Amino acid sequence: MGNNGRPPDATVYRLSLYHCFLADAQRRGDIEMYLTSRTLAEELDLSEETVRRDLTYVECKGRPGTGYVREDLFVALEAFLGLREEYPIVRVGTVQTLTTLQALFPENHFGITHAAYFSEVDEEAGTFVGDVEVRHVSEIPDLDPALEVQVALVACSQPWIDPVLDMLDQAGVSGVLLLTPKIKLGRPPGMNVRHVRMPCDIKSLACGCRFPTDR
Repeated sequence: MGNNGRPPDATVYRLSLYHCFLADAQRRGDIEMYLTSRTLAEELDLSEETVRRDLTYVECKGRPGTGYVREDLFVALEAFLGLREEYPIVRVGTVQTLTTLQALFPENHFGITHAAYFSEVDEEAGTFVGDVEVRHVSEIPDLDPALEVQVALVACSQPWIDPVLDMLDQAGVSGVLLLTPKIKLGRPPGMNVRHVRMPCDIKSLACGCRFPTDR
């Protein structure tokens, strides 16, 4: 069972979406044992064929007419995505930014634990965001390897982006979600950077509004 090839990026993204959907259902107290590919497709506005094709990459077999055992599918998606119950990440930004990110993405809602916080502002080192002490970005290379952190969420100012990426690379962090707008990055070789370029997204949306889709 399962597709042994490398999945396209769009498939990986949808698999993470399915995992988030199931996690959300758990938090809402959804006690339904089974989930069909049709239901998943309808809930997420996808085609049933797409969902079925995506799920060939995970080690979980559905039952004809019944669907997937929700818990089994959740565990299979978690394993495929390389997650564990509390996935550790580091966050980089000012205290104000870190506080906002913590409010938007609290760890108890998304299965993420805050392994460390770093700020580019000297005076903010030693302060706390929630119960996590903030350290200066210059300490990123000293990140404890025992924490096994592979992913960072970065929202520092533009001048700090390239130095922060280099220091994260030194610390063994290989994946970065970058929220700070910048057109060209000096990323370390082998580092996977997902960049949210908000100004570009807004401009593409502006163009999309000129050619509205059918609703």
